[in-house]
Amino acid sequence: MILTDDLNRTINFLYPPETIVSLCPSVTETLCDLGLSGKIIGITDYCIHPGDIVKNINKVGGTKTVSITKVKTLKPKIIFAVKEENSKKTIKILSENIPCYVFDINSFSDALKMINTLGEIFYKTKKTTALKENIVKTFSEVQVIKQHVSYLYFVWKNPWMTAGNNTYIGSLLSKFYLKNIINEPKYPKIKLKNISPDPQIIFLPSEPYKFSETDKMELQKIFPKSKILLVDGEMLSWYGSRMLKAAGYLEKLLS
Repeated sequence: MILTDDLNRTINFLYPPETIVSLCPSVTETLCDLGLSGKIIGITDYCIHPGDIVKNINKVGGTKTVSITKVKTLKPKIIFAVKEENSKKTIKILSENIPCYVFDINSFSDALKMINTLGEIFYKTKKTTALKENIVKTFSEVQVIKQHVSYLYFVWKNPWMTAGNNTYIGSLLSKFYLKNIINEPKYPKIKLKNISPDPQIIFLPSEPYKFSETDKMELQKIFPKSKILLVDGEMLSWYGSRMLKAAGYLEKLLS
């Protein structure tokens, strides 16, 4: 089978692939939820869901520190990587010998497209279509106050970094009529003193940086008018099948 991945590279692989190495937690979780866990022979240290399944799968390092030797030893029929999460150099080296499909997830629609692609690759189109329709339906049914509430979503500290435009996080939050006060692409570094007026909501996620109550107190002094929320980073930054849970989580969080 020949497909073009999200980087416009031609990927030629045996259809359907019998063995998989997944270098992205969201992709790993989605593959498992599609009933494909039996094909997965390698994952990263950060692929922690579903816990009862992934604990028995070979680990090949972190998303940014993948062991090329371990992956090559496993000899998968296909590798799944994500542009934002995996090293460009690693992808290039692995692609020389193994079909490596790279996703580029920057929006809610990109995430749905990823699900669709997995359906094509593994002849699971009926199941992936049902999953996509369920996700769209779930988001359409959430009850939100349809007014543009301003927000700031931090992803790191020292330096302070936020989720800006052209990110899955930003696209997800826009479904709830939230307006990002950062008008820059990707994950820009910011200076807190330059933020004015106070955003109505500040999100402090549990990953990739694990924000704490101490961080919340620190920011509350700087932004006294903001509502500061410690949130589950997985719910707001993982995509694929996780999106089913994200809708209800956000609805409850913002109600």
